[in-house]
Amino acid sequence: MVLLTSEELIVKICDLMGKSQPNIARIEALKLCQVLLRSSRAYNQLMTSHYLPVVQGIIDAMSEVDEKSLVTEACRTALLALRYSGNHHRCFWSNSIDEVLYKILAGSCSSEHQAHKIGCHGELFNKDSKGITNPYVWDILGYLAVHCNKEYVSLRKQQNSFLQALISCACSLSTDLTQKISSVKFSREEREPALRAVLMMLLSPSQYILSEASSKFLEVVLPLGDGYMSVLMSSLESNVTRNLTASFDCVKIMTSLMNLACLVIAQANHSLNKRNAIGVLSTIIKECLHNRLYITRLNSASHLQFCSDGGSCCYLTEEWEGENVILFYGLTVLYNVLRRVSFFCIHCKKNLDAGIVCHDCREYYNESFIRVLEHALCQNISPGPKSYIAHIMSLFGPCGFPSKLGGKMRSALCDNELVDLELLLADGESLSAHAAILSARCPKLLPSGKSRASDGKMTDEWSRRSLYHVRMSDRVDSHALKKILEYAYTGFVTVDADIVKPVKTLAKYCHLTSLQDMLQKEQPRWNSDCLRYDLTAAVEPAEDSFSDIILEAQSNDKMDCHHGSCELSTPHVHSHKIVLSMSCDYLRALFQSGMHESFAEAIRVPVGREALDKLVQWFYSGELPRIPLDCRWKNMSAEEQLSHLKSYAELSSLAEFWFLEGVKEESIEVVTCLNSSTNASLEFISFAAKLGQWELVDAAISSVAHLYPRLRDSGQLEQLDEDLLNMLRAEYVRYSQQRGGS
Repeated sequence: MVLLTSEELIVKICDLMGKSQPNIARIEALKLCQVLLRSSRAYNQLMTSHYLPVVQGIIDAMSEVDEKSLVTEACRTALLALRYSGNHHRCFWSNSIDEVLYKILAGSCSSEHQAHKIGCHGELFNKDSKGITNPYVWDILGYLAVHCNKEYVSLRKQQNSFLQALISCACSLSTDLTQKISSVKFSREEREPALRAVLMMLLSPSQYILSEASSKFLEVVLPLGDGYMSVLMSSLESNVTRNLTASFDCVKIMTSLMNLACLVIAQANHSLNKRNAIGVLSTIIKECLHNRLYITRLNSASHLQFCSDGGSCCYLTEEWEGENVILFYGLTVLYNVLRRVSFFCIHCKKNLDAGIVCHDCREYYNESFIRVLEHALCQNISPGPKSYIAHIMSLFGPCGFPSKLGGKMRSALCDNELVDLELLLADGESLSAHAAILSARCPKLLPSGKSRASDGKMTDEWSRRSLYHVRMSDRVDSHALKKILEYAYTGFVTVDADIVKPVKTLAKYCHLTSLQDMLQKEQPRWNSDCLRYDLTAAVEPAEDSFSDIILEAQSNDKMDCHHGSCELSTPHVHSHKIVLSMSCDYLRALFQSGMHESFAEAIRVPVGREALDKLVQWFYSGELPRIPLDCRWKNMSAEEQLSHLKSYAELSSLAEFWFLEGVKEESIEVVTCLNSSTNASLEFISFAAKLGQWELVDAAISSVAHLYPRLRDSGQLEQLDEDLLNMLRAEYVRYSQQRGGS
């Protein structure tokens, strides 16, 4: 991040990737660029501000097809740059990336006429070309396809023969048919990148790429007959029905699932036995979730080893598919099988929460498997698998991503005491809501600024709360609006078949893209984040934040406030009673007590500024911010580390008084980072002891017990009182005994 602040340096790096530089300098510049692109924060900054020269440098280097080392480093850099969507994709297309990739495969002398011929017959893999197995080309092609749109392809509409040739070759190379008609024998490791590229092309938002990939893939597969799909299913079944003590052939399962995923997406009217397929896929997914079937992409794609060179604390997050690619591909196949059948009855959808599946559906779908998916949806798994699980569940009715905070906010739907918004329907019915929640979750339902100014009115002399009215269109269905409100408040809603259409229409109007995609049975968008339930947008400074309470820190620091006419100079946050009361029994009782404090404009919170910021984040996101155990934390001074740690002790103490469920437990988990700074650790132990937070003291002492001899010899233990010193000494004895025993 420090390097990226130097504009002169970044310009120099981009210049060193240019054609006029020696190849050795270009290679080193590309390697440095790879390091910057592996950090998510640096990736965003670099590709936002400097993507034009970076892309040009990559393209120029990739075009030197006779310089193998240079091309390899350029492809690696392109691979990291294309993982996420952005304006740089358009830049790659405008620089003829498809032609560059084709020439890497076929050689620098390849012509457009030759590309057109190969695009029609898929014969590139028969050429005497060493580039055909270049795995980086297929990975780059996959990312280009999955982040492509109509506009990007139109940039190359006059030269589509290169793209057609690449698609044709990928489809041919990706299947076992290649080995039967080619003189070259390709290993699984060589076919996996091409097969993955085909799947990504079939998931592309570009209709052109999707159509071309479907027709070319089926062109290669259909000569095998209907038996090809049966062979894949038989292979999967034989691998997953064997005794669990036997070793699974995970590579074979992965390859079969990838082929099957391509087939069911490309061929709408496939001949797959749905009942048998669902049973086999359910078994595979269960085994994956229990970690009996596990494989990472690195196991079958060794060319990606460069991504894991060196330390990993600041690297990009894992691939969207997650670490267990069998789980991802199994879910992809299952979703695409299920979304094309209609054997789920309304009865199932209405009673899913109660665990009831009707007799007719039971034979197609295992009730316990639905529970397995529901449980997995609440776990901390990768975005790709989680998105597909959510989309599978939506076929049964439940849509969204359940969360602990969303569950708490469900009670707010019935809270009429703090409502400040009325949604007026054409039939005279009205629905109550809270502007603060909708401002973060569904701002399209809020009144405009003009109507807020004219329609707000005082409803209570003491509460000083305004009530706003929004008149809905005559076409808005009341049942659909209730479902939209439920989704906005909780992040999770069950939509019955009879109201899918009006809910879908209203979701589109409200820009609830995730809900709209599920109701339309759309594929999850590649590299999309699972929608986290988050209300933090409600506390950001705005023209009207709908705030009705201020949380003021116990601090003498000065603060400039950007909320309207606020004159408070001490650290504080403009908050909302409805959000605070759903997560804190103490505050809910205070607001409902009728005493003077319940009408006060501000509440003094007995914590410092940093602790207040973390507390507000917990209220509005459901999670305490964690200390990142990476180089940023390790390079902080002891004073900076102690300042962070003290806030967790303050919150732990407050949690006992305010009945904040989970805050103490989360605070204890944080102190596992203490052994990175002994000075901060010892001062934190004393601070936590003064607050009476003995669970934190015990956790902190356990974290630094192994350092006892060094601390004793350096004299640092003198700052601890006798009781804490005895606790540390006793913990070191236990540590020594356990270490000796092991």
